[in-house]
Parts: sequence; structure tokens; C-alpha cells
Amino acid sequence: MLIQGATGEDGRHTWTLRKPRLSLRMSFRCQFASLLLLLLGEATTGAGEATVLANANLLLPEDHGRILNPGAQDFPIDCYELFHQSEGAASDGLYIIRPATVAIVVFCAMSDGGWTVLQHLTANSTEDFDRGWQDYKAGFGRVLGDHWIGNEHMHQLTQAPRHYTLGVKLVDMDGEVKWGEYEPFQVESEDSGYRIRLGLFSGTAVDALTQDTEAYLHDNQRFTTKDRDNDNYFQNCAKLEYNGVPGGGWWYDACAGANLNRRNVIYWQKDCNKEHPCKYSWMMARPAQQPPCSQSCRCSKDEL
Repeated sequence: MLIQGATGEDGRHTWTLRKPRLSLRMSFRCQFASLLLLLLGEATTGAGEATVLANANLLLPEDHGRILNPGAQDFPIDCYELFHQSEGAASDGLYIIRPATVAIVVFCAMSDGGWTVLQHLTANSTEDFDRGWQDYKAGFGRVLGDHWIGNEHMHQLTQAPRHYTLGVKLVDMDGEVKWGEYEPFQVESEDSGYRIRLGLFSGTAVDALTQDTEAYLHDNQRFTTKDRDNDNYFQNCAKLEYNGVPGGGWWYDACAGANLNRRNVIYWQKDCNKEHPCKYSWMMARPAQQPPCSQSCRCSKDEL
């Protein structure tokens, strides 16, 4: 025991240390170090080394223990790399990836084919998507729940020479699933306003980003937030409200044929709207299945 009680002749009860004080100091230091790592947003690997996560703010304290690859020697670029290495056996869940120089934690949708989740929203979410430029740049929410992974991380993941596919998954109130893919997909740098570049569309959902069926074209648009107006409307589209809820950050035109960041209405043209509400939305990315155009590839133009 570290502490032992004793009663003296005067009837007073005293406590004394029985084991070396070094053990107590070491225990305290370990507890302090663990607390410091948590405050600094670091996840501890199985090997005892600390991996700094650039988006640790998207984790609750209990989420650190749910990361499925904390002790990896080399973190993958994306979820698809893990999916491929496991020959499709990897489970859905939290993983650390390193798309560029920094490591981030993401949710990997392995059951859908190794997608890296960029956004998730539940209708009428309590997560606040009415945020400014810096929050959308760094990411917010909870990776295990409703969240935005961060524009800078999207850029780092999809930057050239990599070619990625954007996947959009929508689930309505009856559980019907609609799916759409844009290939290729890229988010440009902050200097370009995190402009989105989209290629050809396929899927069961409507094309709400590159087809201007409602006179709005989201492809090639810069990102807009309530404090950074980059859209093509005379007002800031991110501030426009529906039932008191602003639109949130998005690649607006003037304004939207789709918006997956308005938390009270998931909007995707006729698939998801106030008349036909959807319960969930996901935006995901994985490497394009076709090789990129190059000098050895006969292509009329770059789809970006």
C-alpha cells in the first residue's frame, strides 16, 4: 500500500507513505502526461509514441480509444489504401490517415468500398453548421457523428497528381438510399477559395452539382461561409435562412441546387428537399478507378 493510517497516543489519526515516493511521483507524472496529451489533441499509439492529429478537435476523449490503427508504423494516404491492404476485410470505423504532411483521424466507410468520409449530417442535427471560414477550413463536429472534415484536409487529400472520386450518399425518411459519384474530384487550395472541381457524374441520385437544372451550377465555385462571401449572389448565400436556420458553408452559385450543410433541411434537388425530406447525407472520397489523363492517354480534355 502507498498510504497507511495510524492512531497516536493522543487519539489523532495520521497517514504515512509506506512505499517509495518515486512511485507516487511517477504515477502523478503519468497521469499528468496523459492529461497533457489529451489537451494537446494527441492520440497515443500502441508502441507508446504519440501521433499528433491535426483534427483532434473532432474527437471526444473516449473516441481516442476507438481508433482502429493507432499503432501503425506508416499511416495510409486514405481509407481505400487500408481497404485494399485488408483485401476488403477492414471494418467501418475510425482510422488515422496521412494524406500529406499531417495526420488526421477520419471515419472509413469500409462496407461501402473503402471511402474516406468528408461530411456527415443528420437532419435537424444539434451540430452547428453555421460557422465561419476558419472552422470550415480546419473541420468541426465529431468524426463519429455529424461533422465536416475540413476544407484544408480535403485539399490535401485530393491535390494533384492524385485523382479522386466524390461519393454522395443520401438516405430519405423511408430508408431509401440514393448514390451519386463525380469523377474526378478536387478541392483546390485556400488561395483559390477552396474551389471545387468535378468531373463526370454517375449514380441513382440526380446530378445536383454539375447539371444546372435549377439554374445553379456548383462545379468550379469557390467556398462561401458567413464571414467569407465568394458566391455569385448579391447577398451572402451562407446567411440566407430557412425556418430560422442559415445555409452554412458551401460551394454556392447564386444560390443552391444542392446544400448538404443546412442542418434543418438536407437539400439535393428532387431527391432531398422540404417536400421530400432526407434523414442522412454523406460526402466521401476515394481514388478514381480510372487512371488520370497523361501524355500516354488520349483525352480530349482534362475533366477538371
